[in-house]
Amino acid sequence: MPMATKLKTYDFGPQSKLTTGKKADYPWEDWFDGDIWQITMGEDFEGNPLMMERIIRSRAVSRDAKVTLRHVGLTPESYGMGIIVLQRTDIEGPETRKRREANEKRASTRAANKRTAAVVEPVRKKTKAVTPETPVAKVNGTPTKRVARRLRAVS
Repeated sequence: MPMATKLKTYDFGPQSKLTTGKKADYPWEDWFDGDIWQITMGEDFEGNPLMMERIIRSRAVSRDAKVTLRHVGLTPESYGMGIIVLQRTDIEGPETRKRREANEKRASTRAANKRTAAVVEPVRKKTKAVTPETPVAKVNGTPTKRVARRLRAVS
């Protein structure tokens, strides 16, 4: 088991960005709105992504929020270092809400169209009843096919 090294002295003067007295100002309200966010080391946050994960989780706990996080590498070789993808999962985000509402609207429109299509009845043609007294159209002395069918139906 490795042992810790005891130092005689160390210069604690210059501070790193992670240990400075002022807190970094991150857009927590945006990041915890329920949508999926990708934040990049050096652009959106300073320091190690694992440290940023701890900060994100601490802020989420202080807001009674549940978050899901994944680390993504900037390059295939840098496994899990550089990019954090996060989403607050206990609320619905604005983009998700828009998508759900659009899908519900489309579904209700489809259902209304189906109900309308189901109610439409085919239009029936009214045919005149042919009786033996009805004048018959004849071609070359014989009744036409249509008139002959009507006459058969009546008799």
